[in-house]
Amino acid sequence: MYFDAPGRSIQVFVPTEIFQEGTLRPLYAGDVISVVLYLVTSCDPGSPGVDTYRVMVRPTVGFAPYPDRHNGLLHWPFDVTGDGWSAWWHHHTPVTGRTSLTGRLSPAFGNPVPGRPGVVTGRVRRLQLVEQYSETTDHVTRWVEGTERVRDLEGSPDRYWPDFQAILPDNSLQEAGVLVDLALDDIPDPVKGFDARAVAVHGTDVWIMDRSDPVLMYVDTSRSPARVTEYLLPLAFEPDPEMWSRALHADDDGCWITCEAEIVRCDRTGADEVTIRRVTTWGGDYSSYVDGRLFAMTYHSPTVRSHDRYGRIRFDPEEHTVFELVGGSLVPVEDEGTIVRARKGAHRADRAAAADGTTWIASSGLSARTTDGVEHPIDLADPARGTVNWDRPDPMDDPAIAELLRPLMFPPEES
Repeated sequence: MYFDAPGRSIQVFVPTEIFQEGTLRPLYAGDVISVVLYLVTSCDPGSPGVDTYRVMVRPTVGFAPYPDRHNGLLHWPFDVTGDGWSAWWHHHTPVTGRTSLTGRLSPAFGNPVPGRPGVVTGRVRRLQLVEQYSETTDHVTRWVEGTERVRDLEGSPDRYWPDFQAILPDNSLQEAGVLVDLALDDIPDPVKGFDARAVAVHGTDVWIMDRSDPVLMYVDTSRSPARVTEYLLPLAFEPDPEMWSRALHADDDGCWITCEAEIVRCDRTGADEVTIRRVTTWGGDYSSYVDGRLFAMTYHSPTVRSHDRYGRIRFDPEEHTVFELVGGSLVPVEDEGTIVRARKGAHRADRAAAADGTTWIASSGLSARTTDGVEHPIDLADPARGTVNWDRPDPMDDPAIAELLRPLMFPPEES
């Protein structure tokens, strides 16, 4: 049994390792799921789920290739766009423009967020279990091409499906994966809510920030019930991370907003009113606020980082790894005692400790965990809409810049 929904649809092959890793839960007909897809064109043309797609292909700029472990060919990543869906694709030669590709769509590992670029959402119309013979030679197990069998799983398979954890004998029929028919147009309208991921507290003032959107909320806990005000800030959307993209640090007059790209000051300048001002265009890897002093820091020992262009690389520490914000500038900190205090003051952006021992937690919503261990959720629904003033100085007003540009703007008259 499966739902026959009108509109666009695709087939997605979900291999065993996706279920074993836990990225995707067991599926049922009628479920709405979101996945990031990749297109595999190296599989047998007769394999279940293989189709020919008319697509637009564009290189993924800035990403390094990887060598094929069998033939040494270099494979570059490409963005593939079909009718209502998108996917990653790897290929060994440059390709750009509209073309036809034959292959099979599969989900990548990870927990995609609906509505984000590259995320495909659809309703499960049909589920089919793909079984395939495996053979083991010299302790290496491989699938035997051309031996796939497909059977319908109906709408509600039993709780042991798919039993990918079972240890089956070598050279036998194995559960290779599940073939999923996805209806791309039969999905509910997306609803984007506030996703609290960073929090700071000072007295009865609690500030919380969305995971990646430029949305800030202020909670006045001196009232009962607490009063919530929402501010849409003139800041960039940050990359959508697993946890948080910004950190907050609160004080008497408002809060600091920090991320790798900038440090922003947010001052309360009236009832339901704040003023936003960008202070620096760099904010370090992480930050701390100690005794009224704001520090931006980088890692002080060698690390391994994943770089889009170069893959995994060694990342050496900079000469100065701790900076203090003084006026509008970040000044290197030389004093070892201050460096220790600055680093010790750093903590998770989604946790904030109040003076009374309460721990404020930003995890999609907001909650307060009191000293007795009881967690109390805070209602963030229907906040008041606040006013944001953007203090944005024009660099052309800087006397130094004006002096530099004056000869260009007003060339000397010829005699």
